[in-house]
Amino acid sequence: MLSVFIRVHPWPFIFCLASIANSAQLSLPTATAPPATSLLLPVSFTSQSASVTGIQFDLQFDPSALSFSAAVGDAARISGKTLYLWDLAPGQKRFLIVGFNRDPLVDGTLINLFTSVSPNAAATTYPLKFLNVVATDSAAQAVTVKAADGGLTVQGTAGSGSRLQPESVLNAASLLPGPVAPGEILTLFGAGLQGTDVLFDGTPAPILYTAPSQVNAIAPYGIYNKATTQVQVTERGQVIANLQLSVAASAPALFTADGSGVGPGAILNHDYTVNSPSNPAERGATIMLFATGAGQTDPPGVDWQIAGNTLPKPLLPVSVRIGGMRARVSYAGAAPGLVACTLQVDCKVPMESPVGYAIPIVLSVGQTSSQSGVTLAIQGPGPRGTHRAR
Repeated sequence: MLSVFIRVHPWPFIFCLASIANSAQLSLPTATAPPATSLLLPVSFTSQSASVTGIQFDLQFDPSALSFSAAVGDAARISGKTLYLWDLAPGQKRFLIVGFNRDPLVDGTLINLFTSVSPNAAATTYPLKFLNVVATDSAAQAVTVKAADGGLTVQGTAGSGSRLQPESVLNAASLLPGPVAPGEILTLFGAGLQGTDVLFDGTPAPILYTAPSQVNAIAPYGIYNKATTQVQVTERGQVIANLQLSVAASAPALFTADGSGVGPGAILNHDYTVNSPSNPAERGATIMLFATGAGQTDPPGVDWQIAGNTLPKPLLPVSVRIGGMRARVSYAGAAPGLVACTLQVDCKVPMESPVGYAIPIVLSVGQTSSQSGVTLAIQGPGPRGTHRAR
């Protein structure tokens, strides 16, 4: 009797299992909301042992019922990444998350989607689909990413939900929620906000910009020394949103070059050129930072107006750290020529600071510091000029 033994090599099977185990995942939740309302939908990321340093995807949705504004989530901020987005077509947005480092993305919320439901949205479920998902590792090699689609079920009647959520009242520089400070420039994401007014404890806030799902406003200085403030959004005198927010003495945040709240700061070098990896600052040179959320000023701000010819300065002390080292501040006060409540800080780059494309920079006003993830490009001095940042 002839016995035949067939040996099956286990490696292809093991390799297949390893590939599945190391594929990352994107996901959106399923949610329910009435028409004419707003809600926050997080785009979540799970690495599942895969190393992803950059990711791009499209989101497909029904534009007749839904619209979105987006901000960088905590997972992307912690990883030092920034967010870019484009409208490819009606109902299709492209999102790209990358950074100047090779650090892998950590698990958590990649993007906060501030979702507005149209008042005319029909009672049905609207799919939210991921398309064209691509990702790379630090060696620019492709990484498999599985996508778990989400959806939004519209049910109920218009007016039964909130047009504005507390977590969608953001510092305009960092795009982060939190306690508001006197004179802070704010971005409010919500449903049906165009043509509305914003009041803090009954005091109208100066409006800088409006769109169907966004309002940029300035918190009045009248909230100074209060623990909380009642925020109302009104339309033709009728209250359409009402919420209570905590008040802080300061809530500093640095503006960034691309407006995302992370990445290269909106910083000028000593010659008034924009700081960037291709145009870094020199150690020992003075740079100019721009921020908001510095709180009460001296002389005191009155409804954001600058009185007389005096440039107001923050009431609280201001300090800057570059690469963890304290920078000498030569000026901190109003920014001439820019919108009121913008803080300008002139400081000197420490001679001992590290050089590189993305050196962390942090502004503190009083006991509160600005958001993490903002960077400065620095080059070091050489014997006959400079050597470039590396």
